Amino acid sequence: MNKAPSLMKILIADDESNARYGMAKALRADGREILEATNGKEAIACIQDQLPDLVFLDLNMPEKSGIEVLSELQQHSQARLTEIIVVTANDSLGQAVECIRLGASDFVAKPFEVEQIRAIARRSQRRVELQQEASRLQSQLTNEQGFGELFGVSRPMLTIFDQIARAARSDLPVLIRGESGTGKELVARELHKRSIRASGPFVAINTAAIAENLVESELFGHVKGAFTGADRDREGVFRQANGGTLFLDEIGDMPTSIQTRLLRVLQENLLQPVGSEKSIAINVRLVSATHQDLELAIEEKHFRQDLYYRLRGIELSLPPLRNRPEDILLLSQKYAPEKQLSSETVSSMLQYKWPGNVRELKQKLQAAQVMTDDLILEPRHLGLGQTTRERESHGLERYFDLPLTEAKERLVEAFERLAIERALHLENGNVSAAARRLGIHRQSLQQKMKQLG
Repeated sequence: MNKAPSLMKILIADDESNARYGMAKALRADGREILEATNGKEAIACIQDQLPDLVFLDLNMPEKSGIEVLSELQQHSQARLTEIIVVTANDSLGQAVECIRLGASDFVAKPFEVEQIRAIARRSQRRVELQQEASRLQSQLTNEQGFGELFGVSRPMLTIFDQIARAARSDLPVLIRGESGTGKELVARELHKRSIRASGPFVAINTAAIAENLVESELFGHVKGAFTGADRDREGVFRQANGGTLFLDEIGDMPTSIQTRLLRVLQENLLQPVGSEKSIAINVRLVSATHQDLELAIEEKHFRQDLYYRLRGIELSLPPLRNRPEDILLLSQKYAPEKQLSSETVSSMLQYKWPGNVRELKQKLQAAQVMTDDLILEPRHLGLGQTTRERESHGLERYFDLPLTEAKERLVEAFERLAIERALHLENGNVSAAARRLGIHRQSLQQKMKQLG
């Protein structure tokens, strides 16, 4: 029986009772517990004792100010797992940025919109739910549930696990597609382990890593004297994998001249070593992989269409890590089990695109595990650079010396420009669709686009 998720704790720290009441009313919802503190000392005690998931911290409080609260919490590592939002008056914007440097995640200015703080709470609750789910699944995970060396609990990965199990029962060739670092070779190994060929050899080769003039010999072998330097016979990977599985990685980089020979081998189950006139029978299941667009390569005459269909008996497409947020947190526990992630680190990891996918995540976490003594990992430990909110805070500094009204106008204009550009990008330049996404009329969007140039 699954353990019910614990309530999300939200602390409202403000000396004004009306402000606490209004915010609590706006934030109260199923699955949340609202805590209150009337001064800085109470806020510190509550954060240390209750470890709330989210704190709305007023800057101007008696006994200890918001800045003093943040400074003191810097000394308590567990408190750094809490997401703190500073609540500030418009005339203390500079102080709010200082609070961000002391560990606050963001700030809201009074008077704030109710929907603004609700959006912050929803975002934070999603992070908390992901962390709770990752912890729950991590505690239940066994090798069988983890599917061999593959690791993941997200819906895309559970689908892949099912597809691997089905494909392993067949002897059809398999084409694995996915970005670099998504685990294509691990999938190939799992296919082999679960197939009727499991007792036979598994041989893997990266065709992109072989010099073009040696690819043919590496694949099909050669006889002594076949070319300069061939001082002895060589089997080649097809014969090495006989009776088992051969994994050809980066098949899309194979020279076209070799593609023709490979197609013939797959059609006839016969090969001729380089320099030999003798054909040799082979019995190999071929699993290939690529991160390239093979359909485009076929159009551009870089890849044979008939070979493509021969390789693509079964196709498996591996999801990129950025589409598997649950797995990002789960893998973090796997690769850095002795560490915890701060609230800001969780947010940064979920926002980061992970171009190197699982391989990049593993490298960053294992390096952080070795190179820092800190129990809690911050974004800098993972080499993620400045956090989103740090970049935002530094971007605001350009407005600090302007009159408040002018600063507001420029901030709004900058935000509108970014929002419109993003909507147009997501809708591939379709103005009507972008207007619907932004919730405004097409004419209003066109007018705003013209105004912003």
